[in-house]
Amino acid sequence: MSGGRRSKPRARSTRPIGLTSDGAPSKTNAEPIARDGGWFIAAPLSNRLYQKSALGKPVDGGIILNEEEVMFCHWHRHVPLPEGWVDERMRADPNFAHKSVAFDVVRNAGEKVVPIDGRWLRWPRESHPSKGSAEAVVRWARTGDNLDIGELFSWAQEIKAENMMAELAIVDDEMDVTMYRLSLIDPRGSVTPATKEEHPLLGVEHLSRRFLRDEEVNWIRGIDDPVTDLFDELNSRGLLMRPGFKYGCRWRVYSTPVDEDHAPWLLQMENDSPKKWEGVSLSVRLAEGVNKGWVVALMRDSWNFLLFRRHLPGK
Repeated sequence: MSGGRRSKPRARSTRPIGLTSDGAPSKTNAEPIARDGGWFIAAPLSNRLYQKSALGKPVDGGIILNEEEVMFCHWHRHVPLPEGWVDERMRADPNFAHKSVAFDVVRNAGEKVVPIDGRWLRWPRESHPSKGSAEAVVRWARTGDNLDIGELFSWAQEIKAENMMAELAIVDDEMDVTMYRLSLIDPRGSVTPATKEEHPLLGVEHLSRRFLRDEEVNWIRGIDDPVTDLFDELNSRGLLMRPGFKYGCRWRVYSTPVDEDHAPWLLQMENDSPKKWEGVSLSVRLAEGVNKGWVVALMRDSWNFLLFRRHLPGK
C-alpha cells in the first residue's frame, strides 16, 4: 500500500426524493400541476424561480416547467412532487434519472441552463435569458450511448455558426457527470515547413544516422493517402509531427522545433478515434494530464480540427 498524505474521498450525492428541512420555507410550496405539456407552478413562487434562476417558461399566472426543471426545483427549491410522479416518469423514459442528474450538474454551479425548443441553452450566472443571449448549448448523453465523432463535429460547427459554445455532459453508471467543451481550432506553428528535398527536422537521429517513419517516407515519395495528406496539411501550417504512441494517439503535434517547447496537441485521425465514450474520457484526461489538448482531425472538403476539453460548470 502506498504511503504519504491521504485525502478523504469526496462525498457523492444520492439526490433522494423528498423535501429536506434545510432552508425550507415556513409554508410548504404547492405541487406542480400538469398543464400545457409541462408542469405549472403559480405565483408568487413562480416569480422567484423565473426571475432569480430563469426556471420555467412564463405564462399567465405562473410558469411551465419541464421534467428536468421540476426535479431541479425539488432538489434545490423545496418544490414537492406529486405522489408517484418520479415512478411515472421513469416508466415512460428509462433515461429520465440520468437526464435529470445531467441537468442538475450543469445548473447547480449557478449557471442558468434553460430548455428551449428541445435544446439546453446556457447563460452565465450573472446573466438572464430576458437580458442577453445564451453563450452555450449543452447536450447530454450516457456513457453507453453511440459515439459519432463526425456527428459531434457537425454539431460543433452549427453551434459555432450561432456564436455559442458546444458543451457535453456525459453521465456514467454511477450517476457522475463529466463535462466537455468542443471547439473548432486552427492549429498553426512557427516551424519552417519541410520540403521533399529539404527536411532536416523529420525523422529521429540514432546510430549516427537519421531514421524516417513510414508516413514521412511516403510523404517524401509523393504517395497519396489520408495520412500523408494530413501530414502535408500540418506541415504546411508550420507544425511538426512526432509519434504519439506513448499517449495513445497518432501524433504529438509541435508548434516549434522539439527542443524548444512541448507539443501543445495530441492528434488522432477520425478513423482511429474512439468509438466509445470511455475512449474519449481516457484520451482527454491523459492529454490534459500532460498539459496538452486532445484533437481529432476530420476531412470535410478540407481538414478540420476538433478539440475536446474537460469543462467544469461555473468555471
